[in-house]
Amino acid sequence: MLIGESKIKIVLTREETEHYGLDGSTADVSGPGARRIFWRILDRARAEVGFDPCGDKVLIQLYPLKGGGGEIFVTKLGILSESSARLVSKSDRIAMLSKKKSLYAFDTLEDIILASRAIMAISDKLSPQSDVYTEGDRYFLSIEEYGKGGEPIEFPCILEFGTALTADISTYISEHATRLTEGDGVERFSKL
Repeated sequence: MLIGESKIKIVLTREETEHYGLDGSTADVSGPGARRIFWRILDRARAEVGFDPCGDKVLIQLYPLKGGGGEIFVTKLGILSESSARLVSKSDRIAMLSKKKSLYAFDTLEDIILASRAIMAISDKLSPQSDVYTEGDRYFLSIEEYGKGGEPIEFPCILEFGTALTADISTYISEHATRLTEGDGVERFSKL
C-alpha cells in the first residue's frame, strides 16, 4: 500500500515471512542475505504498485504481526533533510539500504572464477543479479550490490581479483563486449 510518493507499507503473510526467512523479532537487515531479500520484496512492490526506491537510500522498518507475518514500512530517505538523514543513519536500531549496479574488470578467467566463488561464499545462498561479459582476453562483471548505509560496495572481496570501473564504462561494455551470462553470472562462474 502506497503512503505517498516516498513511503510504502508492505504486509507479509506468515507463509511469506517464512518463505523469505524473515522473523520480525530476530531479522537482521545488516547482513548481505537479508539486504538481498528486502530488495527482492521491494522489486515485487515496484512491479505491483509502482513504488521505485532505486537510486535512493531507504529506511526499512519491520514489525511482526500476531500469528505470524509482518509489516514492512519503507521510506525513501531522499525526502529527509541532511541532518535528519545523519541522525537516522547513526541509530543502531535502524538499517539504511542502498542499491547500485557496479562493474569490475578481470585480467584472466581464473580471476573472475575466484571472485565469483568468494561472492557466493558470503552471499547467503542468494546469488546477486549479475552479467558476465568478455572482450579480447579480459572479463567484466556487472553486478547489483546492496549496501548498508554508507558502505561503498557490498562485496569488497571482488577487489582482490579485479578492478572497479566507473559507471560510464558500463554502457560501452554492454554495447561492445560479448555477454556470456545474463542475470546469473556469479552463480554460473562460481561453479567452473
